[in-house]
Amino acid sequence: MRSLQVLACLSGLHQLSTAYNTPAPPDATRPDLFAYLLNWTPANPVHGIFGDRNNSVAPWHPEPHRPPHYPPHQQCDASSPGAQSDFWLPNVPHNGTSPFLLNAPNYHIYRNVRDFGAVGDGVHDDTDAFNAAIDYGSRCAGGQCNGGTTGKPALIYVPPGTYAIYSTIQLYVNTQIIGDAVNLPTLKAASSALNNTIVVDGYDKGTQSTNNFYIGVRNLNIDTTAADPAKTIYALNWAVSQATNLINVNFIMPTSSNHIGIEMNGGTSGGGSGLFMGDLTFSGGLIGLQFSNQQYSLKNLKFTNVATAIAITHGFVISMQQINCINVGICVDMGAQGVTGSLNLIDSWCDTCGVVVNGSSSVVLENIDVKSSGPLLVVNGTTMAQGSLVGQTYISGHVYEDGNGTAIVSNGTKHVYADRGSLADASGHYFTKPQPQYTHYPASAFASVKDAGARGDGQTDDTAAINAALKNNANCKITYFPHGVYSVTDTIYVPPGSRIVGEVWSIISAAGNKFSDEANPQPMIQVGKPGEVGLAEFSDMLFTVSDVLPGAILVEVNMKGSNQGDVSFHNTHYRIGGAADSRTETACQSETQPCKAAFLVMHLRETSSVYIENSWLWTADHDLDGTNPTSVGTGRGMLVEATTATWLVGTGSEHHTLYGYTLHNAQNVMTSLMQVETPYWQPVPQAPYPWTPNATWHDPTFEGCSGNISQCYMSWSVRVIGSESHALALYGMGFWVFFNGPQYAPCSGPDGICQINIIDLEDLKPESAVRLYNVNTKGVQNLISVGGSRDTMTATQAANPGSWGGVIAAFLRFGAMRPHRDVKRHHVRHSRIHAQ
Repeated sequence: MRSLQVLACLSGLHQLSTAYNTPAPPDATRPDLFAYLLNWTPANPVHGIFGDRNNSVAPWHPEPHRPPHYPPHQQCDASSPGAQSDFWLPNVPHNGTSPFLLNAPNYHIYRNVRDFGAVGDGVHDDTDAFNAAIDYGSRCAGGQCNGGTTGKPALIYVPPGTYAIYSTIQLYVNTQIIGDAVNLPTLKAASSALNNTIVVDGYDKGTQSTNNFYIGVRNLNIDTTAADPAKTIYALNWAVSQATNLINVNFIMPTSSNHIGIEMNGGTSGGGSGLFMGDLTFSGGLIGLQFSNQQYSLKNLKFTNVATAIAITHGFVISMQQINCINVGICVDMGAQGVTGSLNLIDSWCDTCGVVVNGSSSVVLENIDVKSSGPLLVVNGTTMAQGSLVGQTYISGHVYEDGNGTAIVSNGTKHVYADRGSLADASGHYFTKPQPQYTHYPASAFASVKDAGARGDGQTDDTAAINAALKNNANCKITYFPHGVYSVTDTIYVPPGSRIVGEVWSIISAAGNKFSDEANPQPMIQVGKPGEVGLAEFSDMLFTVSDVLPGAILVEVNMKGSNQGDVSFHNTHYRIGGAADSRTETACQSETQPCKAAFLVMHLRETSSVYIENSWLWTADHDLDGTNPTSVGTGRGMLVEATTATWLVGTGSEHHTLYGYTLHNAQNVMTSLMQVETPYWQPVPQAPYPWTPNATWHDPTFEGCSGNISQCYMSWSVRVIGSESHALALYGMGFWVFFNGPQYAPCSGPDGICQINIIDLEDLKPESAVRLYNVNTKGVQNLISVGGSRDTMTATQAANPGSWGGVIAAFLRFGAMRPHRDVKRHHVRHSRIHAQ
């Protein structure tokens, strides 16, 4: 441990008597130069071919099915939670299937590592047993063993115990490893572990890190304390992308060691393109989280006695909330200039930290409690801010405060704290909710939809069975979906009092004429009716369409709860096209005729209030299970019209024709990371094609675009529209544009840009309290447009360089807040570039 006096000699800090942990040395946090290359574009994806496919299953024509009568339950175990000695997961029936796999009845999705020889006594080498459980069923890296990405899912259950790991546990795509949540098991690195050993490798080397989808790790202790502290030992490699799930893991390392909790090392493919991780603890070690990824939302990470809690070696947009550091050298190290594109750190605290945040970037710090610590922010060895930031927002970077095109380039500005209203919990922090794991419920509290007659075989109409199950289970049982593809031909109504749990992303898939009329779109999943109040929880589910269904709305939420977050979605994702479970895999191949596969992915209606954490709304840009060309034209991503309270934590909405997100007259919305990619096939053809804008649904018209600049006719990433919009706090946006047309055509807009406009703000008032923090773009001319494609004011990428192309620290023109203390700021007149 080094005293702050010594640290002060190195960094010019004020001398204090308090001692702190020693930060990780610079050579341990060197930038990831490969991943940082600004000209990087997605590679032609590598996926295994689903050779073991059962082509006789046709989900687009499900067979009619009248399930048997499902009587009311005699006992409602879910109505009386209490302490449990056993976790429910190993004690419920595991009769899920992978319907599109040949010989599916003999393929086992659920595996208990004890059945593969794991002992769990802390002595016997259990590595091979874990890997045998993962490999079972002819599984291998990247789905190369004829299973594609989606054909061979696996849930690896780890009972309580201490499992000695002598080498590396290797995960694959479409794999979840879940420990007992009541009595967390421990994976303990052996004392003989060699230098650079990885205990759990979550990176599937059979495909690029940016295609490492559908991987999960939770409910584990990963302990490296028996390994040589002088060696570099990694508890977990997490070079993954969207639809991955890392929660409730404790990383236990020796103090004053060279061990690292999490690294993100995908070799030449970079560290990945993720969305969310949360509810993790780190103790000891050189570095807790060595971050290298395009973007992430980090929530509720606690670091104790770590040299450097979070060391960023590459990242464009990182939003952090509830980061707690105790006795660390540096809590967040952003690295040298240019390593970190932008950083939001909110609702966090440091107790006995040498430095809270170190490095140069576009920075937003908000509501940070600092005790017995050094500076709040250090840039190039100079202290820029000290002390706590409770009830305040500190912004360093390009700030827009008015409508005349003038930006402030600020080296540090403190702003009046924005009222969070219904978005805050009792402490004043933004409300958050961990993924429900139902540790206070016995196995008898769960009722499988198969008990109600659902089959999940991808070819039977399960509508009636699912609706019967949800009706009877409301306020009585937790509804469990064993893995499968549940085809539905009508709306599934989710009543108040519902809890829904899947198994390795159980699939509900729309089919039939009900969802075919774009003039009369219908929801596949309807959460409550307008005005209803109650509980509805979703976890580990996936929603999709089985065919080209231009009238399908995948999920509509109408309900709010009696309490914050009563309506919630965790680790629940959306996929349109690109997989064997849908005819869109082969029906949507025309480069010039993208198919109308779905109308809208998710609709949060005016009466709703919902907490969403870790959700990927993906229209496929490639085939996960083969080599079919993919040209899917889903109409819209997420439409938010809710007014009570909405939280979007770690969400992405990619490749939708008209927009990724539209917030129409929305109120009281907090977002922590919104990630969007424009459809790769645009602007060939140009938006809004293949759709006709519908004013009823507040669609953009693109009428202000100049006809000779195709790059104006492209999907908006975010639209905030409507004079009733109020209290919207959007933290961390990553809006990426890589191509201009089919077959990965290079960008061909003015000066080589890919897209003209990306964010649309319309009809807002100065007092709307709409605040955008750390907007990041790639390949875009105008970062923010006021007034749609007929913009009246534009913030350009050329005038706001940084991150992956452009970055704005804060856009506050409609934020109704002004600075009360300014440090070292000057004004720059920004140029205006229009698509005329």
